[in-house]
Amino acid sequence: MKNRFLILLLLVAVGSLSVLHVEAQKAAGKLVYSVATDGYVNVRQAPSAKSEVIGVLATGRKGAVLLSSKGTWWKVRVDDVTGYVNSKYVQLGTKPAVVKNLPEFHYEVVATCNTMKEVKDFFYYCPDALDGSPVYRTNERGKQVYKICISCHSTRSAAEKACKVTNDLFGNDFAKVWTTKGLAECVYLPITPADKRAIPLTPGE
Repeated sequence: MKNRFLILLLLVAVGSLSVLHVEAQKAAGKLVYSVATDGYVNVRQAPSAKSEVIGVLATGRKGAVLLSSKGTWWKVRVDDVTGYVNSKYVQLGTKPAVVKNLPEFHYEVVATCNTMKEVKDFFYYCPDALDGSPVYRTNERGKQVYKICISCHSTRSAAEKACKVTNDLFGNDFAKVWTTKGLAECVYLPITPADKRAIPLTPGE
């Protein structure tokens, strides 16, 4: 009985130290940032290159909270998603790493909104097929806007093909291509379960 009590006490102590470590790190302002020159590092469900990609950590964008840094794979939390990143492509810091010559990415945009209220109104009235589409924040002509995107591509031609398919369904000019240097800043992901996909979208061809 005494041994069981000691084991329980030890487990509680270890758990408390782990929580204190994370909180201390957050207090110090250090987060995990991508330094991948191709624009992002995959966030995987398990610590393996063969594991499912559940999201990405974009270079030059928001960081992730470090939960464990043992070995090649670091366990991190991105918003409400917990997964693993390859330590070769990330670093600890207090702000995003500066990586030059990031590649372009091309998004299939179905709406541009001026406020988050407009964004939420869009999802209230939009077809079910567009539910869960990520929302990205950017500046246009000195004004902050929000773009609702349903796919992301590494080539413009692939994005144009995706837009054509969408426009065939919903009408001409419903979807348009938007190009950014590096991955865009994703700020909202409605409906989609957090344990299925982190943000932003994983680029396809």
